[in-house]
Amino acid sequence: MRNFIKIPILLLFAILTLVRCTNEKEDYFKRPGWLEPPIYEVLQKQARFSSYLKCVDRTLYASALKSSGLYTVFAPNDDAFKSYLLSKNFATVDDIPDSTVNAIVAYSIVYNNYSFDHLTDVLSGGWDSLTSIKKKTAYYETVHQETYLGNTVWVYDLPSLFSGSINYKYLPFYLSRVFEQSRSASQAAEDYGIFYPSPGSTYTGSNVQSAAILTKDMVAENGVAHEVDHVLEPLPTLEKILNDPDYSKFKALINAKGSTGVPYFITYMYNKSLTDYFQLALPTKNINEVYFKYYSEIAVNLNGERFGTSDRQAEQGGYTLFAPDNAAIDKFYNDKLKEYYPEGIDSVSKDILAYFINAQMIDELVWPGDYKGSMNSQGEFLNGKGNRGADFNKSNYKKIVPASNGLFYGSDNYIKSRYFETVFSEILLNPTYNLLNTAFTQYFNTTLKEELLKCELNGYTQENYTVLLPSDELLRADGFSWEWIGGSNAYGFVNSNSGASLGNFDVPTRMQRLVRSHIFKRIKNDEINCAITNFYTDPSFAKAYGGYSYAVNEYGDMIRYKDGKIQMLGNYDENDWVTATPYKTFLNGQVFKIDKMLQYSRRNTYPNAPEGYKPQDLYTYFLNMSGGLENTNVAIFKNYIGACLKGDLSNDLAGISSDMVLTIFMPSNTAINRAIANGDLPSLTEVNSDPAARKKATNFILYHMIRGKQFVDDGLTYIMPNKEKITEEVWRTLLKDVVDNTYLAVRKDAAGNLVVSTHVQSTGKNLSTYVRSAIVTRGLKHSNYFGANAVLHEINDYFVYNKVQ
Repeated sequence: MRNFIKIPILLLFAILTLVRCTNEKEDYFKRPGWLEPPIYEVLQKQARFSSYLKCVDRTLYASALKSSGLYTVFAPNDDAFKSYLLSKNFATVDDIPDSTVNAIVAYSIVYNNYSFDHLTDVLSGGWDSLTSIKKKTAYYETVHQETYLGNTVWVYDLPSLFSGSINYKYLPFYLSRVFEQSRSASQAAEDYGIFYPSPGSTYTGSNVQSAAILTKDMVAENGVAHEVDHVLEPLPTLEKILNDPDYSKFKALINAKGSTGVPYFITYMYNKSLTDYFQLALPTKNINEVYFKYYSEIAVNLNGERFGTSDRQAEQGGYTLFAPDNAAIDKFYNDKLKEYYPEGIDSVSKDILAYFINAQMIDELVWPGDYKGSMNSQGEFLNGKGNRGADFNKSNYKKIVPASNGLFYGSDNYIKSRYFETVFSEILLNPTYNLLNTAFTQYFNTTLKEELLKCELNGYTQENYTVLLPSDELLRADGFSWEWIGGSNAYGFVNSNSGASLGNFDVPTRMQRLVRSHIFKRIKNDEINCAITNFYTDPSFAKAYGGYSYAVNEYGDMIRYKDGKIQMLGNYDENDWVTATPYKTFLNGQVFKIDKMLQYSRRNTYPNAPEGYKPQDLYTYFLNMSGGLENTNVAIFKNYIGACLKGDLSNDLAGISSDMVLTIFMPSNTAINRAIANGDLPSLTEVNSDPAARKKATNFILYHMIRGKQFVDDGLTYIMPNKEKITEEVWRTLLKDVVDNTYLAVRKDAAGNLVVSTHVQSTGKNLSTYVRSAIVTRGLKHSNYFGANAVLHEINDYFVYNKVQ
């Protein structure tokens, strides 16, 4: 009996113990009395948010604001709703459509708890030191329909190229501690007022979109609320703002399609997971396929809400779009493209459209106060001149509005781009020069092409270029064509004249040399101006050279010109002339049409022989200059070259290869005789009989040859080509002292004479103290004489290398 009773007693004890524990657990987890109520109740108690709470009650967000979680709510007060209802012609809150109510409420809710002091912080595993200017809201737009390849498809806007998540909208705010970091309070107010001009929107330094924060940090159990004085609707994207008919022609360029109907700059990408999601979420829509949509190959993803490449960057910036209105697009076409694309702007190629579109885009926020020094996505000043240019002028913009992903300026003009304002523009745009443009892309895309695109638009104020334009017709006549090369499985240049019978010359090398031979780099600024604006000579200088003027092209070869006609080495050899006709002037120079190409070889005389594709040997030019009747003043120096450098069976010169670029200073007969008399140069008799004498004489000769640049006597008081005014350069000679290079200084004196000097040390640095100097002797047969990759000058003295101890 005792055992029977014992079991129920133990059971009763266990039950009592369990009840006691349960009660203790409930008491432990019971909501503390000191805890603030949820956001909904906090606002309800304030008694000035009744209209907002009526809207909340009509959405699914009501339960979230009444329960646990972490949210930040920007709650419009009742006065804000009165103004809103009046502006929208609604009698009561109940008249606001459900879709608009949902947008207002979702857009007012930010995920996570941000007190006022933390609104400018980035929350990423803790408070980050980065600066936030906007926060992700609970609002996003769902799928919509568009036409793609002739079919109506469902589309979802991709947040960014780096994210496939939900395309949440971000709420911008303008707090003085951030917005005034890079601008004064007055400039901040002006910038804000331009984008939010409504009389009720005033910059206070505590603004959220067009609203001001009136009461901050209303703390709740599930977050915090801030009172604002405006009802905020979600801002449209830059893409939607472009639906304005005033900018339809610019949008048409962005929406341009290729011959297959595929858009150039918009990508539609089918996604099965996205399709499955929206089929479940929106069963009444009869959704069959959903495509991600995003913009590519232009600087701004116009429909994407998320800036940058990460969640943290998304809070830190946005895009800027300067959209030219329809009249501005017409002006651009008429000014820059109509000559080459008479069929209309729809016929313009993709790359040219991209250059123009990207010139109107910036992948950061540009406020009016920042305009003067800001650049577009291609690195071009918005005002064309940077800090030297004009300030922002509001009157030039008929629509200035904020977008959810940036700032929109509707302009009556277009932002100029170097692709349409420089000497390279003619090569890029004119179909007559397609092969030349292809050569730049193939061989010089990041080098010489970028050089020719330098102008004041991208910060280069003194660069000036003269470009002779070899047409497709001229290049084809030289044997060039652009074809598919099976061996390399790619397109490339071929030349019908390249073969075993013609020496198998390297096609890319020849094309590159020809391109560079037709370009001249110069300087034009307030101090100096040596731009070649025509090929007629300056009589004050040219009379010393029989009426010729001289320059060095980008490859490094000398040319001479007069009366609008030009010669390079090959043209000179054949007594042929290239006629250069002025064509157009651009921001950074001028371009000329030509009737034939500058040549470095005897292309006409030997069209079907190797001699037509390579220069003659250098010794031939020594013979022509000094061996005949051209200039007997340097005959002795030529004889020393023959005795010391020339081979017995050929014209090859020891120590001088065919690809060397040289300036050769040839002491006159008088100077050579003086060197012999002074013991600085053995006689030719000694050279021919004594190896030591020959070695000394060889060193003497090599010390008069500069390697790497052709210096011409052009009458300027500074050395060209260069990027700045330089009156002296020190270059190595062909003489080596054991293993060390030796140097000569080449300079221009105040009268523009070309002077060459030895100096006190052989470091290759510019010096101002000279041991011995010689002046180039002017005269058509004396100096600026053509050589193979060389220029020959007569000088009035000689040099002897003495090693500095």
